[in-house]
Amino acid sequence: MMTVDHHFNHLRTVRQSISVAMYPIEYLASLPSKVYNWSTESFSSRNKLLRDNAALRAEQIRLELRLQKLATLEEENNRLRELLSSAKYFKKEHVLIGELLSVDLDPYRQRIVVNKGTRDGVYEGQPLLGAKGIIGQIDKAGPFSSVAILMTDPNHALLGEVARSRQRSLVVGTGNIEKLELLHLTNTADIKIGDLVITSGLDGRYPSDYPIAEITSIQQISGEAFVKVEAKPLVKLNTIREVLLIWPGEQKSESNAENNSADQKSAMINP
Repeated sequence: MMTVDHHFNHLRTVRQSISVAMYPIEYLASLPSKVYNWSTESFSSRNKLLRDNAALRAEQIRLELRLQKLATLEEENNRLRELLSSAKYFKKEHVLIGELLSVDLDPYRQRIVVNKGTRDGVYEGQPLLGAKGIIGQIDKAGPFSSVAILMTDPNHALLGEVARSRQRSLVVGTGNIEKLELLHLTNTADIKIGDLVITSGLDGRYPSDYPIAEITSIQQISGEAFVKVEAKPLVKLNTIREVLLIWPGEQKSESNAENNSADQKSAMINP
């Protein structure tokens, strides 16, 4: 029969019928394997997608942090540029830029720690300045760092004067980071709101003509000969990150040398 079917193909219809009848059985038999392969491939693709998503999120976070760092560096460069641009005030002084290491959190003690010390030539009482004016002075100088007292500290005082009228006054800290007080100004003093207060240079600590603050309030006190005057520091003391240290004594020495040289030349010309 098989030979006859091979030569004459008489059982073709029977084979086709059997094949059709067997197809569902073969399909059901192969279904578990297909389901397993499909599920394995699906889980593999899902895991790969999860890994790729996690890697992309990590890369995104890294790039965002890098952008934040670049923004921080840009702000730092701007601050340093402002400090250096204020060099118009420091024509002859030796200057040094210091960075803040820490800030005193005591609300009654406004002090900062700077990363410059005696090995850098820093000394106690040395003036600290910002891009827009006076910040304070060195209170304690160590070899590698120094403690500075801000001018708004209640224990700080300097002799200032109104730039417009040259009216002198003692400028003292109030404990408020945004407020100073001008003492010993009489009712007849030539001052007004908006006047610029600068250093007088007569206290032996700060050089003259450095900006300090702007007068914001003048209050007449009944029965008193003096007025209550408040001023706002020009430097935002609660946001500073760098300070400028100066050596005003060097300017005096150079100035005295120039004056002596001028006197000698004058003596030679006019014996």
